Amino acid sequence: MMLHLHRYIELPVPLSRARELLAQRLPLGEALRLGQRWRWLDQLWCFEVHVFDDDRIIWRGRCLTREASLVFVALRLHDAVISTHVALHLALDLPGAGPWTRRGLRRRLASVLDQALQALQDELRAVPSCAAPEALPDEPGALAERLRASHPRTVAAFEAMAALPALAAVAALDQRWQATEAGAVAAEVYEPVAALPALDGDFDLVYAGGGLGLLHAALMAQRYGCRVLLFDRGEVGCAHREWNISDQELHALIDVGLCTPAELEAVVMRRYCDGLVRFWPEHSAVRPAALCLPDVLNVSLDAGALLRLARRKLEAAGGVVLDWRTFARVLVERPGRVAVELRRADGALERFGARVVIDAMGATSPLALRRYAGRPFAGVCPTVGTVVAGLEPGPALDQHHPERGDILISVSDTQGGRQLIWEGFAGRDDELTVYLFYYDLLGAPRRTSAALPSPGRRSLLDLFETYFQLLPTYKRPGAAFRHIKPVYGFIPARHGQRRQSVPLLVGVLPLGDASAQQSPLTFCGFGSFVRNLDRTTALLAFALRHQLLRPEQLGWISAYQANVALNWVFSRFMQPWRSPNDVNRLQNIFARVLNDLGSDVAVRFFKDRMTWRDYGRIVNRTLVVYPAIIPTALEVLGVRGCARWAADWLGFSGAALLAAGGRAIGDRRLTMLAAWLERCVPAMALRLRARQAEWLAMGWLPPAAHAARVARGATMQIRQMPSE
Repeated sequence: MMLHLHRYIELPVPLSRARELLAQRLPLGEALRLGQRWRWLDQLWCFEVHVFDDDRIIWRGRCLTREASLVFVALRLHDAVISTHVALHLALDLPGAGPWTRRGLRRRLASVLDQALQALQDELRAVPSCAAPEALPDEPGALAERLRASHPRTVAAFEAMAALPALAAVAALDQRWQATEAGAVAAEVYEPVAALPALDGDFDLVYAGGGLGLLHAALMAQRYGCRVLLFDRGEVGCAHREWNISDQELHALIDVGLCTPAELEAVVMRRYCDGLVRFWPEHSAVRPAALCLPDVLNVSLDAGALLRLARRKLEAAGGVVLDWRTFARVLVERPGRVAVELRRADGALERFGARVVIDAMGATSPLALRRYAGRPFAGVCPTVGTVVAGLEPGPALDQHHPERGDILISVSDTQGGRQLIWEGFAGRDDELTVYLFYYDLLGAPRRTSAALPSPGRRSLLDLFETYFQLLPTYKRPGAAFRHIKPVYGFIPARHGQRRQSVPLLVGVLPLGDASAQQSPLTFCGFGSFVRNLDRTTALLAFALRHQLLRPEQLGWISAYQANVALNWVFSRFMQPWRSPNDVNRLQNIFARVLNDLGSDVAVRFFKDRMTWRDYGRIVNRTLVVYPAIIPTALEVLGVRGCARWAADWLGFSGAALLAAGGRAIGDRRLTMLAAWLERCVPAMALRLRARQAEWLAMGWLPPAAHAARVARGATMQIRQMPSE
């Protein structure tokens, strides 16, 4: 009787350490060494080990108490730089054993093997060497010295970029994120009051946060004549990310009148042909497949230049911009009558009134935490990277090719228990913006599979150290290689088919990462924001014009898309669940499915314009290509998750049916109905306009409807309401 067991595991140590360890330790459970012999499976054995130059290790055992019984343990080691992948094959030969003995022995053998691997993982589990973020100093120089021993590559790179203040900003963001994960809620950031205190100024809109909210604020002031104030904890108009988008989506900034084609062209760094999606094909036992996507994320922008342009537009339209102001709290008298309290750099307080406060403070927004009682997000992509120059040029995948962008690229199986994914898009000259990120769930239990080490805490500082170590495995540095500036952030998402899972705070409208309504798969927050900019500004202008400022009314003003919300299911398969090659194996299958269906479906999928028919074709084709997706989904999602997916699919189908009814009625008739409702029941008109705008953003309305809507919206102005 011959029994075979296979395991594929990750050890969180470099190859040299793993080779040394596995050449000295018999990787079997319940094995007790007795001098030159071993007791294993209640028998006495004699083992010998052979180590080969090609990173193979073979243990061969002969049973001394049961004649002709043999065991072989073959280990093949694969270098993953910060960890080692081990393919293990155990073969046990027990002549004369019957079927019942074989069945029981297989179960026992699998159990002891998994226990042995789990014990090995526990022994090798890396302990974070860096202090908790809250224990780190704030001063950049002192912070660098504190981190030099635990994060030497990170400190050296930030020093070379003259970016130690950015290093301090990363540490501060880590600290805020740790508080977010802990569910910390500062109740004092939002306070209902009987009457507002004396104010230093009064506005229609106050924007908290100077990132993407700057584009929104500029348009509300310029196009709709709103009185706008915007503040940020740093200098307004500075970016700690770089953005890429498609020309079609980018043109929305021209359509809405925010800027001219010449102004926009000045912030475009490069256009290239195709974007590549490719997952590591080795060790997966499936046919490798890649996606070449035309016109997807193929325009790279100078984010800082775009934000500075938006700041100039906002100030030219009469908007007020305040640098170096820290958010303190929101005071609410009633809908349409709120105030924001700010703290200046010198500690003094300022208070400004508003009809609506726009929460654009990102993933760690204290208002989002307050609204969700400390649990604002379901998923997150911790993301780090740099803008680099001097990479080795060439057409190979690990060389810099300025006419090709990398959308989702993996170059290994799991590293540190996480499937790390790379993104790269060319900038000016030989520059390349490189991102490294991974998908994770918040509030999810840590994985217990013996094949995967614990992924540890979510920390941008730790991920930066990994990034600087692994970057050469993604792109080869050339002789003049250098880092130019860091890019980073926690990119969150919420999962589900509900437009608003909890009510909005009175007087507060979240946008961008604070609302986390971008795709939970592609996490393209910039693309989602720009694609929905006309939608959110026009609806907000309508709400201001008609005093529709209660939470249930403002809730219709968002970047929510029914076809995007359903992508939470796909995102779950971007996290390993049993073996180091889980994600790469399944994503190669998924890429094959999209290739089979044609580039049009793939492009719509990655541009958040997936139709109900597209989704059905993707699911059905996956079932044909990979029938094992059903038990895999049950393992990954669980019964409750699968039931939730079924309910969400029904909700998605209902949204598609409603959109089909809207198309049948016709955009012209719907617009006439909305105009009539605006005179009679403005709240109903807001809901109808919101539905139309969502269908347009999803590509579920004909393009002609968009041109007409832009022409109509260009003349709308906000009626100035008394501040009372």
